[in-house]
Amino acid sequence: MTDPTESGEQSARHVWSAGRYPAMAPNMLPAIARLINVAGIDPGNRVLDVGCGTGNAALTARRAGAAVVGLDLAHDMLDLARENASLAGYDDITWLAGDAETLPVPDDAFDVVLSNFGHVFAPDSTRAGAELRRVTKPGGRVCFTAWSPTGVVGDLTEVLTDHVADSPSDPWSHLEWGDPDFVREQFAGVADCSFQRRLLEFRYATPHHFWREFAEESGPLSPVLRRMDDDDARAALRRDAVAALEDWFGDNAVRVEYLQVRAVVD
Repeated sequence: MTDPTESGEQSARHVWSAGRYPAMAPNMLPAIARLINVAGIDPGNRVLDVGCGTGNAALTARRAGAAVVGLDLAHDMLDLARENASLAGYDDITWLAGDAETLPVPDDAFDVVLSNFGHVFAPDSTRAGAELRRVTKPGGRVCFTAWSPTGVVGDLTEVLTDHVADSPSDPWSHLEWGDPDFVREQFAGVADCSFQRRLLEFRYATPHHFWREFAEESGPLSPVLRRMDDDDARAALRRDAVAALEDWFGDNAVRVEYLQVRAVVD
Protein backbone atom coordinates (compact mmCIF):
# COMPACT_ATOMS: atom_id res chain seq x y z
CA MET A 1 0.00 0.00 0.00
CA THR A 2 1.28 3.44 -0.90
CA ASP A 3 1.65 5.86 1.99
CA PRO A 4 -1.09 8.49 1.58
CA THR A 5 1.23 11.18 2.93
CA GLU A 6 3.95 10.62 0.35
CA SER A 7 5.12 13.48 -1.84
CA GLY A 8 4.22 13.92 -5.50
CA GLU A 9 7.69 12.72 -6.50
CA GLN A 10 7.37 9.57 -4.38
CA SER A 11 3.87 8.94 -5.71
CA ALA A 12 5.20 9.14 -9.25
CA ARG A 13 7.49 6.20 -8.46
CA HIS A 14 4.43 3.98 -8.14
CA VAL A 15 2.83 4.85 -11.46
CA TRP A 16 4.48 2.05 -13.41
CA SER A 17 6.77 0.38 -10.90
CA ALA A 18 4.50 -2.09 -9.12
CA GLY A 19 2.09 -4.91 -9.75
CA ARG A 20 1.95 -6.56 -13.17
CA TYR A 21 3.58 -3.92 -15.38
CA PRO A 22 6.14 -6.38 -16.83
CA ALA A 23 3.17 -8.40 -18.16
CA MET A 24 1.72 -5.22 -19.70
CA ALA A 25 4.97 -3.98 -21.23
CA PRO A 26 4.65 -5.92 -24.52
CA ASN A 27 1.51 -3.89 -25.29
CA MET A 28 3.80 -0.84 -25.59
CA LEU A 29 6.15 -2.37 -28.17
CA PRO A 30 4.39 -1.00 -31.29
CA ALA A 31 4.54 2.53 -29.81
CA ILE A 32 8.23 2.05 -29.06
CA ALA A 33 8.99 0.88 -32.60
CA ARG A 34 7.20 3.93 -34.03
CA LEU A 35 9.01 6.23 -31.60
CA ILE A 36 12.44 4.89 -32.54
CA ASN A 37 11.57 5.25 -36.23
CA VAL A 38 10.39 8.87 -35.94
CA ALA A 39 13.49 9.71 -33.85
CA GLY A 40 15.68 8.77 -36.82
CA ILE A 41 18.35 7.12 -34.69
CA ASP A 42 21.61 6.47 -36.51
CA PRO A 43 24.48 4.18 -35.46
CA GLY A 44 26.69 6.01 -32.99
CA ASN A 45 24.00 8.42 -31.78
CA ARG A 46 23.93 8.98 -28.03
CA VAL A 47 20.41 8.27 -26.77
CA LEU A 48 18.79 8.84 -23.37
CA ASP A 49 15.62 6.92 -22.50
CA VAL A 50 13.79 8.79 -19.70
CA GLY A 51 11.45 6.62 -17.64
CA CYS A 52 12.90 3.51 -19.27
CA GLY A 53 10.83 0.99 -17.29
CA THR A 54 11.73 -2.55 -18.30
CA GLY A 55 14.11 -1.19 -20.94
CA ASN A 56 12.26 -1.95 -24.17
CA ALA A 57 12.82 1.47 -25.77
CA ALA A 58 16.46 1.48 -24.69
CA LEU A 59 16.96 -1.99 -26.19
CA THR A 60 15.28 -0.96 -29.45
CA ALA A 61 17.54 2.11 -29.71
CA ARG A 62 20.58 -0.03 -28.96
CA ARG A 63 19.58 -2.45 -31.70
CA ALA A 64 19.56 0.55 -34.06
CA GLY A 65 23.25 1.06 -33.20
CA ALA A 66 22.99 3.84 -30.61
CA ALA A 67 25.00 4.31 -27.44
CA VAL A 68 22.20 4.22 -24.87
CA VAL A 69 21.55 5.40 -21.33
CA GLY A 70 18.34 4.25 -19.64
CA LEU A 71 17.01 6.20 -16.65
CA ASP A 72 14.17 5.45 -14.24
CA LEU A 73 13.06 6.44 -10.74
CA ALA A 74 12.26 2.85 -9.79
CA HIS A 75 15.13 0.54 -8.89
CA ASP A 76 12.98 -2.55 -9.50
CA MET A 77 12.36 -1.41 -13.07
CA LEU A 78 16.08 -0.84 -13.60
CA ASP A 79 16.78 -4.37 -12.33
CA LEU A 80 14.33 -5.76 -14.89
CA ALA A 81 15.86 -3.57 -17.61
CA ARG A 82 19.34 -4.93 -16.81
CA GLU A 83 17.98 -8.49 -17.00
CA ASN A 84 16.35 -7.79 -20.36
CA ALA A 85 19.54 -6.23 -21.71
CA SER A 86 21.55 -9.24 -20.56
CA LEU A 87 19.11 -11.58 -22.28
CA ALA A 88 19.55 -9.57 -25.50
CA GLY A 89 23.33 -9.74 -25.17
CA TYR A 90 23.79 -6.00 -24.60
CA ASP A 91 26.24 -5.30 -21.79
CA ASP A 92 27.04 -1.76 -22.90
CA ILE A 93 23.81 0.05 -21.96
CA THR A 94 24.19 2.38 -18.97
CA TRP A 95 21.33 2.27 -16.43
CA LEU A 96 20.80 5.21 -14.08
CA ALA A 97 18.43 5.89 -11.20
CA GLY A 98 17.13 9.42 -11.65
CA ASP A 99 14.26 11.88 -11.76
CA ALA A 100 12.89 13.41 -14.98
CA GLU A 101 12.80 16.80 -13.23
CA THR A 102 16.54 16.74 -12.40
CA LEU A 103 18.24 14.52 -14.97
CA PRO A 104 21.69 13.49 -13.64
CA VAL A 105 23.46 14.09 -16.97
CA PRO A 106 25.29 17.10 -18.50
CA ASP A 107 23.87 19.73 -20.83
CA ASP A 108 23.82 18.94 -24.58
CA ALA A 109 24.83 15.34 -23.94
CA PHE A 110 22.51 13.40 -26.27
CA ASP A 111 21.58 13.32 -29.94
CA VAL A 112 18.16 11.87 -29.08
CA VAL A 113 16.14 11.93 -25.87
CA LEU A 114 13.26 9.44 -25.70
CA SER A 115 10.40 9.13 -23.26
CA ASN A 116 7.79 6.44 -23.86
CA PHE A 117 4.97 7.43 -21.47
CA GLY A 118 7.70 8.32 -18.96
CA HIS A 119 8.44 11.97 -18.18
CA VAL A 120 4.74 12.85 -18.53
CA PHE A 121 4.16 11.58 -14.98
CA ALA A 122 6.66 14.00 -13.41
CA PRO A 123 4.78 16.28 -10.97
CA ASP A 124 6.37 19.46 -12.37
CA SER A 125 5.69 19.43 -16.12
CA THR A 126 7.65 22.60 -16.85
CA ARG A 127 10.80 21.31 -15.15
CA ALA A 128 10.55 17.93 -16.86
CA GLY A 129 10.14 19.52 -20.29
CA ALA A 130 13.03 21.90 -19.67
CA GLU A 131 15.25 18.99 -18.62
CA LEU A 132 14.51 17.05 -21.80
CA ARG A 133 15.62 20.06 -23.84
CA ARG A 134 18.63 20.84 -21.62
CA VAL A 135 20.30 17.47 -22.16
CA THR A 136 19.65 17.39 -25.94
CA LYS A 137 22.32 18.69 -28.31
CA PRO A 138 21.47 21.59 -30.65
CA GLY A 139 19.88 19.96 -33.67
CA GLY A 140 19.04 16.87 -31.62
CA ARG A 141 15.59 15.36 -31.21
CA VAL A 142 13.28 14.96 -28.24
CA CYS A 143 10.74 12.25 -29.05
CA PHE A 144 8.05 11.04 -26.68
CA THR A 145 4.60 9.53 -26.30
CA ALA A 146 1.75 10.61 -24.02
CA TRP A 147 -1.76 9.29 -23.43
CA SER A 148 -4.47 11.31 -25.15
CA PRO A 149 -7.07 13.16 -23.03
CA THR A 150 -9.64 12.41 -25.76
CA GLY A 151 -9.04 8.66 -25.72
CA VAL A 152 -9.83 5.81 -23.37
CA VAL A 153 -7.37 6.99 -20.71
CA GLY A 154 -9.16 10.34 -20.61
CA ASP A 155 -12.53 8.57 -20.32
CA LEU A 156 -11.25 6.41 -17.46
CA THR A 157 -9.79 9.45 -15.72
CA GLU A 158 -13.18 11.16 -15.94
CA VAL A 159 -14.80 8.12 -14.33
CA LEU A 160 -12.13 8.15 -11.65
CA THR A 161 -12.70 11.80 -10.75
CA ASP A 162 -16.44 11.10 -10.47
CA HIS A 163 -15.75 8.47 -7.81
CA VAL A 164 -12.69 9.81 -5.97
CA ALA A 165 -13.21 13.11 -4.17
CA ASP A 166 -9.76 13.53 -2.66
CA SER A 167 -6.69 12.57 -4.69
CA PRO A 168 -3.13 13.38 -3.50
CA SER A 169 -2.18 14.40 -7.03
CA ASP A 170 -4.00 15.59 -10.13
CA PRO A 171 -4.99 12.50 -12.15
CA TRP A 172 -5.36 14.71 -15.26
CA SER A 173 -1.90 16.26 -15.18
CA HIS A 174 -0.08 13.62 -17.26
CA LEU A 175 -2.78 13.92 -19.95
CA GLU A 176 -1.74 17.53 -20.59
CA TRP A 177 1.23 16.13 -22.52
CA GLY A 178 -1.28 14.49 -24.89
CA ASP A 179 -2.48 17.95 -25.98
CA PRO A 180 -0.39 19.51 -28.79
CA ASP A 181 -1.12 23.04 -27.55
CA PHE A 182 0.34 22.19 -24.14
CA VAL A 183 3.42 20.63 -25.74
CA ARG A 184 3.95 23.74 -27.86
CA GLU A 185 3.88 25.87 -24.70
CA GLN A 186 6.44 23.65 -22.98
CA PHE A 187 8.67 23.49 -26.06
CA ALA A 188 8.29 27.09 -27.18
CA GLY A 189 11.20 28.14 -29.37
CA VAL A 190 12.25 24.70 -30.64
CA ALA A 191 13.15 24.53 -34.32
CA ASP A 192 10.39 22.09 -35.21
CA CYS A 193 7.65 20.23 -33.36
CA SER A 194 5.47 17.62 -35.07
CA PHE A 195 2.60 15.48 -33.79
CA GLN A 196 0.88 12.26 -34.76
CA ARG A 197 -2.20 10.69 -33.21
CA ARG A 198 -1.70 6.95 -32.80
CA LEU A 199 -3.57 3.93 -31.45
CA LEU A 200 -2.31 1.00 -29.41
CA GLU A 201 -4.28 -2.21 -29.12
CA PHE A 202 -4.08 -3.74 -25.66
CA ARG A 203 -4.98 -7.40 -26.09
CA TYR A 204 -7.32 -8.68 -23.38
CA ALA A 205 -10.23 -11.13 -23.37
CA THR A 206 -12.62 -8.63 -21.75
CA PRO A 207 -12.64 -5.00 -20.56
CA HIS A 208 -12.62 -6.38 -17.00
CA HIS A 209 -9.17 -7.90 -17.59
CA PHE A 210 -7.84 -4.64 -19.02
CA TRP A 211 -9.18 -2.67 -16.05
CA ARG A 212 -7.56 -5.04 -13.58
CA GLU A 213 -4.09 -4.70 -15.08
CA PHE A 214 -4.14 -1.14 -16.41
CA ALA A 215 -5.82 0.46 -13.39
CA GLU A 216 -6.05 -1.76 -10.33
CA GLU A 217 -2.65 -3.46 -10.48
CA SER A 218 -0.46 -1.11 -12.51
CA GLY A 219 -0.71 1.88 -14.80
CA PRO A 220 -1.35 5.60 -14.42
CA LEU A 221 -4.53 5.31 -12.34
CA SER A 222 -3.28 2.70 -9.87
CA PRO A 223 -1.75 5.05 -7.23
CA VAL A 224 -5.17 6.60 -6.61
CA LEU A 225 -7.00 3.28 -6.58
CA ARG A 226 -4.61 1.83 -4.02
CA ARG A 227 -5.90 4.40 -1.55
CA MET A 228 -9.53 3.30 -1.87
CA ASP A 229 -10.37 1.09 1.12
CA ASP A 230 -14.17 0.98 0.60
CA ASP A 231 -15.07 -2.22 -1.25
CA ASP A 232 -18.47 -0.87 -2.35
CA ALA A 233 -16.86 2.29 -3.74
CA ARG A 234 -14.25 0.24 -5.62
CA ALA A 235 -16.97 -1.98 -7.06
CA ALA A 236 -18.97 1.05 -8.24
CA LEU A 237 -15.87 2.56 -9.82
CA ARG A 238 -15.05 -0.73 -11.56
CA ARG A 239 -18.61 -0.99 -12.90
CA ASP A 240 -18.56 2.50 -14.44
CA ALA A 241 -15.01 2.09 -15.75
CA VAL A 242 -15.81 -1.19 -17.51
CA ALA A 243 -18.89 0.44 -19.04
CA ALA A 244 -16.67 3.23 -20.43
CA LEU A 245 -14.19 0.67 -21.75
CA GLU A 246 -16.89 -1.08 -23.78
CA ASP A 247 -16.86 1.89 -26.17
CA TRP A 248 -13.19 1.22 -26.97
CA PHE A 249 -13.27 -2.60 -26.97
CA GLY A 250 -13.48 -4.89 -29.98
CA ASP A 251 -11.80 -8.00 -31.36
CA ASN A 252 -10.33 -8.81 -27.95
CA ALA A 253 -8.53 -5.48 -27.70
CA VAL A 254 -8.93 -2.09 -26.07
CA ARG A 255 -7.96 0.70 -28.48
CA VAL A 256 -5.84 3.24 -26.59
CA GLU A 257 -5.19 6.61 -28.22
CA TYR A 258 -1.91 8.44 -27.66
CA LEU A 259 0.10 11.36 -29.03
CA GLN A 260 3.53 10.89 -30.61
CA VAL A 261 5.75 13.99 -30.50
CA ARG A 262 9.02 14.82 -32.28
CA ALA A 263 10.77 18.10 -31.44
CA VAL A 264 14.06 19.34 -32.93
CA VAL A 265 16.01 21.36 -30.35
CA ASP A 266 17.77 24.59 -31.42
